[in-house]
Amino acid sequence: MKMLKQILRLLMFTGALYSEAQAQLEQSLRLEFKVSQTNDEYFDVTPLNKDGLLVTQRKEEYYGNEKWSFFRFDTLLKQQWSAEYKLSYELHPIKTYHNQNYLFWLLQETDSDKLTVLRVDLHNGEIETFKGDLLTRADIVHFKVLGNTAFIGGYHHSRPVVMAFSFFDKSIKALPYLYTTNTEISNIELDEQRNQLNVLLYTIKRGDCQFTIKTYSYEGKLIKTTTMPFEGNNGLISGKILPLDEASSLIVGNYAQGCTQYSQGLYFSRIKDAEPEKLQWVDFSKLENFFNYLKPKRKQRVVEKISKRKEEGKEPKFRYRLLVHEVIKSNDEFVLVAEVYYPVYKNGNMYSGGMAARNPNREFDGFRYTHAIVCGFDKAGNLLWDNCFALENVESIELLPMVQVTRRDGLLVLGYPKDGKINTEVIERNKIVREKEAFTIKSADDNDRIVDNERGLLAAWHDHYFLAYGYQKIGSEKWVGAPREVFYINRFSYDPYAPRLDAKEETKKGKSSGN
Repeated sequence: MKMLKQILRLLMFTGALYSEAQAQLEQSLRLEFKVSQTNDEYFDVTPLNKDGLLVTQRKEEYYGNEKWSFFRFDTLLKQQWSAEYKLSYELHPIKTYHNQNYLFWLLQETDSDKLTVLRVDLHNGEIETFKGDLLTRADIVHFKVLGNTAFIGGYHHSRPVVMAFSFFDKSIKALPYLYTTNTEISNIELDEQRNQLNVLLYTIKRGDCQFTIKTYSYEGKLIKTTTMPFEGNNGLISGKILPLDEASSLIVGNYAQGCTQYSQGLYFSRIKDAEPEKLQWVDFSKLENFFNYLKPKRKQRVVEKISKRKEEGKEPKFRYRLLVHEVIKSNDEFVLVAEVYYPVYKNGNMYSGGMAARNPNREFDGFRYTHAIVCGFDKAGNLLWDNCFALENVESIELLPMVQVTRRDGLLVLGYPKDGKINTEVIERNKIVREKEAFTIKSADDNDRIVDNERGLLAAWHDHYFLAYGYQKIGSEKWVGAPREVFYINRFSYDPYAPRLDAKEETKKGKSSGN
């Protein structure tokens, strides 16, 4: 606790401290960690729904070694426990994963096949490590844990491989029937209800593409292979599997025309045993609100162009990159959120996006998001409604889900972070209940002046709460000197029935905080 007090300042305040307490998005609790000015330091936040949250602090020490500190907080941001682990310089983190009971980190030795799985008990902070050796050197891109087995997926000589690492006897074995050419691992999904693993594969052979699902038992034995149909020129790109009962599941995702990674639309289908039912194809023109992110005149031109192609007997063609989120269960419906994005390149001060002309001197500069689509569908895979949430010039160096969703009284609250603010919109199925609003992320003291916001992220938490976190440089109106740098975590609650905050009032408050 003494160590924690030196690096952590817990700031707790109520809405009474803010004149914004009557606004829809209320900031009520805040944590601050002081950021080191001399050593490399990283913070990770793991929301745990109603169980609170976990903060992981990774700090470089002598000779390349690191000290990892774990802090568990409840939903009121009160500390429950803390734990430490010393990481030697030979190990570097590859992937992380968590479930209801544990946080896992996959660590690998530099230029070696040796690996370590670090497991943190989320209930008491107990730390265990499990060491093993990979069967072969692989570029690791997937890491999931089911029970006491870690499943590690990647590529060896451009071929897919998934290895099962047992925590009991430290044995590692490769899952069979995966090591084939021209195949990518689209995703690895756990089925905790059936204690199974689904490996989703995308294969291109002789100009044709195929999407298959290989289902394995907990012991790593192949149970079944489901081959998804390739109808006409439509090929599946990704899939999310939702178990319904002992024999059937629902699969949703995006598809393309031909064998590309550019989305033409969404698909929905039920799978019984290993047989998919007829897929429902929903190209983007069939979504009622897909183009609402465009300005009215631009949207009208796009819609007219699509209508003209259909009158000529031609199908509209789309080339969108889509980041598909995990599916949300909402009452008797399922909600799918997917963000449209494109890579951004720079050459000097010039930026270009999408399918720009080839330039050997251009430099990758991250991803830019244009909008998110939100769709509701039932257990039969029928599309029930759709909506759209515009993202204004949101950029990220990593491809991460930016739009977060919480629920309240049948409403969906959509939010994303940008430039020290949270932008929100409230929808009820295909209707917009509250138009977009922006709320400033503030410090705990009205005398603080926020000089800079860096790498701000937003996470949906339990019930109607959001967590906003990132790095801030904070100065003060009372003294002159270098601003302090902190890693902050703010808890926000959303009240869709509160009066709308006046835009001028919000701007005034933002300026008082240095934004």
